[in-house]
Amino acid sequence: MATSISKLLIRLQKFSSKISKVVDATESFNVGGFYIQDLSGWDSAVVQFGTISAEGTITFYTTNDDGSVNAGQLLPAPEVPDNFIPVKGVDLATKGDVLVASNDSIVEFGIIGKYLSLSGDTIVYPLSYAYVLSKNTYSTPQEAYNVGVLQGTEIVYTTTSTLSNSNILFADSRLTQPIYGDGTSWYGISLLTNDSVKYAITIDGEAAIVID
Repeated sequence: MATSISKLLIRLQKFSSKISKVVDATESFNVGGFYIQDLSGWDSAVVQFGTISAEGTITFYTTNDDGSVNAGQLLPAPEVPDNFIPVKGVDLATKGDVLVASNDSIVEFGIIGKYLSLSGDTIVYPLSYAYVLSKNTYSTPQEAYNVGVLQGTEIVYTTTSTLSNSNILFADSRLTQPIYGDGTSWYGISLLTNDSVKYAITIDGEAAIVID
């Protein structure tokens, strides 16, 4: 059985501009038994752990390898983090270095790799479906729907073969790297294997989509 947790909150901090945001990773972690956070642009991550299931542990890993450069393939290829190594965080209660999470603890990660992985004992990668998402954005949903996927695309993934407002789009097939937008620009998107399954959507700063 995959490790589960009652609450998993990640506070991302940027000291120079005195800004931060909190990511609730609880549901995502409990689905797959792991969570990967991209730390690009942030100075530190402070992770709050709730109660961890009795049969599981959560171990910390990091990597700089986003999988984007492979045999001459350059960005903006889909990012699939790989080659993780163990990393220590600082338990804010004890000020000691830790490799594994404790119940009801808060752990800070400062200068580490590009990605932070919080990994349970068993990882279950969810079934994913590939879509093509327009690289360009549009001011109206009609324009996005009509020409979006004809003017340059990138491959994205989600959990269903038809979209609803509850879906989140991801940059990788393991569904670990959400795609964010400004909440106002429109994208065209269609199912990779069936371009008649087609939508105009917006994506906001929390990765939530809205379908026209």
